[in-house]
Amino acid sequence: MTGLAQITSLERTHATGLLVASAIFIALGVYGLVFSALYDLGLIPLIALSLASIAAGLGALLGRRFTLWLALVLFPLGVVQALSTLSYSITLSGWYTNEAVAAFNASLILYIVGLTLSVLLVLDRRSQLK
Repeated sequence: MTGLAQITSLERTHATGLLVASAIFIALGVYGLVFSALYDLGLIPLIALSLASIAAGLGALLGRRFTLWLALVLFPLGVVQALSTLSYSITLSGWYTNEAVAAFNASLILYIVGLTLSVLLVLDRRSQLK
């Protein structure tokens, strides 16, 4: 009976990694879409990255192979987008001129961390993708 329990536990671990990656990708995509909706609907590259992130999240949730390739394409594009936005924000107004700027700058750092974590989880669980 313990052998079956260990197998079930192992399967849950694999599913959990993809589930966490899925949740992060979807959250990052929603963040980008909400940001675009609030500030400027002309941010077409951000909207495209956000939609691709949501697609990667759904792919990870369903365990699809295209998630691996989409995540590998999204990673450098998302990091460059977040770093360039952070650089512009810091140049324009500094790190902490008020709470809104500080929250925005922190959200960009969390975006990069979340994107990195989700890509690493997908890479780690790539054998589980069909």
